[in-house]
Formats: sequence, C-alpha cells, structure tokens
Amino acid sequence: MLKQLQWLILKDLKIDWRTKYPAAGILLYITSLIITSYLAFTGFIEAETWNALFWLILLFISINAVAKSFAQEDDRSSYYFYLIRPSQIIVAKLLYYGVYQLVLITLALLVFSLFLGFPVKTTGPFLLNLVVGSLGLSSAFTMVSSISSKTNNNAVMMAILGFPVIIPILLLSISNSKILVLGGSIADISTNLITLLSVNVIIIALSFILFPFTWKS
Repeated sequence: MLKQLQWLILKDLKIDWRTKYPAAGILLYITSLIITSYLAFTGFIEAETWNALFWLILLFISINAVAKSFAQEDDRSSYYFYLIRPSQIIVAKLLYYGVYQLVLITLALLVFSLFLGFPVKTTGPFLLNLVVGSLGLSSAFTMVSSISSKTNNNAVMMAILGFPVIIPILLLSISNSKILVLGGSIADISTNLITLLSVNVIIIALSFILFPFTWKS
C-alpha cells in the first residue's frame, strides 16, 4: 500500500514539474496582488484589510492549485486507476495537494509579510488556524474535483459544488484569524477551531465515501 501511495504522489509531482505553468501563474498572481496592494496602500495597511487580502490570496491558491487535482488526469493515465484501490487514490491526492498548498501558502505569507508587514498579535494560534483552514480548503476542492471531473462541464460543476462546501470553512477560518490578528487568544477561537476541525473531518470522510462511486463511473 505504501509503495502505491508513493507512486501516486510521485506521479502527481512529475506532472506538476513538467507543466510548470499553473504554479508560475499562481506565483505571478500572488506577487502582482501583493505589490499592487503595497502601492495602493503606500506601505500602510490596517489589520482587518491585511487579513481579508491574505485570505483572498489563499482562496485563489486553493482554487488554482488544488481544483485541478483530478481534472489533469487524461485518458492515457486513466488505466492506472484500475490497478489501485480508490481509497489509496484519494489518500494520495489529499496528501499531495495538502502539502502542495501548504508550501504555496508559506511562500505567500513570507512575501505578503515582506511587503505589507505582519500585524498578527498571536502568531502561534494564527498559524495553527491557517494550517487547519488551508487543509480544509484543500480537502474540499479535492473532493469536489473528483466529482466534477466525471461531468461534461468541469468548470461549472466545480463552481456549483465547491461554493456551498467552502463557505463554512472560509467563515470559520477568516473569523478566527481576524480575532487573532487583533490580539485575541486561542481560547477566544477554541469553539470555532473545533468546529473547523470537525468540518475538515466530515469532508475527508465524505471523500472516502463518495470517491469509489465516482471512480467506478
């Protein structure tokens, strides 16, 4: 099982390495938005605005980096999926794109902080909420991508299915980070953070339940 997971993860890594345009586009968008924000606010930005812009970047990264997880699988590689159990495929996708998104988010946070500062008062809880929210978005878009890839209009189905799934993740994550940016403690977001973790678990569980059916279709 571990060898098959390793093979699936390496396959996605090689595909992304060969087609560097999506990653380059994401990095270009991040840099352009940050520099534009820096010029628009002349180097000064309020904490609430900083928080909103950063989560806007995070959402864009999730859509463009993770939403393609199943859409990029073409007919030539589809036959590999008949040699491996569906549970291993979805685990590999969740692991790979979860790490992939965290790497991009780390780069975005570094560049964002370089140009627009880092006004977060409680860093540790903020980073914890960031990781949990990012993994929630990654899991949600991976699940939605696995379903929409089997339809004739992948982009439309991604929007229809993805919107109601990511809304609770965004509401909880942004609310938590706003409290922490303004100086709140982890006790102030404990209820929302537990709820966010529960939503993540539900999404991952749904991925395991639904994916075998879409895989066989």
